[in-house]
Amino acid sequence: MSELIVSLDISEWKQLNDIVEKLGENVNYYKIGAIPFTAFGIDVVKMLQQRGKKIFLDLKFFDIPNTVGKAVEIACDMGISLLTVHISGGKRMLGSAVNARNKKGCETKIIGVTVLTSFSQDDLAETGINEDINFQITRLADIGYQSGIDGIVCSVPDLKFLRNKFPEKFLMICPGIRPFDTKDDQKRVATVSLAVKSGADFIVVGRPIIESKNPVAVVEQIRREMKENEQ
Repeated sequence: MSELIVSLDISEWKQLNDIVEKLGENVNYYKIGAIPFTAFGIDVVKMLQQRGKKIFLDLKFFDIPNTVGKAVEIACDMGISLLTVHISGGKRMLGSAVNARNKKGCETKIIGVTVLTSFSQDDLAETGINEDINFQITRLADIGYQSGIDGIVCSVPDLKFLRNKFPEKFLMICPGIRPFDTKDDQKRVATVSLAVKSGADFIVVGRPIIESKNPVAVVEQIRREMKENEQ
């Protein structure tokens, strides 16, 4: 069964607080990325946890193994449910993250980032990587799996080949989900129904909810589509 994560890419405290208050019991998971964490730090995490919410900390740790390990330990102490690391950091860095989590004995899930969902084949080539984008995604996902992380961030089109390669327990978190047509910087997007049918464990929706005049109605629409398309 898929779970909804609402992305709070908001830099104004009142707006963020109002959205969370309006959504109430309709949403259990929130994504805290670079924008709200830079603006509010740990205060936004504490506010959500005080309301009984689960946190997806999407800071994409990418540093030397020791630094990433210590960052993961802090995230565990914060009670984070899910956090992201860049798989491009390599097996030693990923191993340090997993070992830090295991040492703490917490339930924090470590989620790897392969290729950003804003990337196209041309964007990847600009970075000096000329392999097919699907090959690069699969290669990095396999490094993550072999390193013991709990899952990956991927686009819905990626699920078509990734689900056949990895076991169900390897979590697939899909951003770029749109309940209706929008124009933004996400290039590999998909509908809610396609994401659920394709086997996404979590779907991440941000702007269509937080920029709506009626965010509750949008969330209710998304949940209806999720229920209708459950496998």
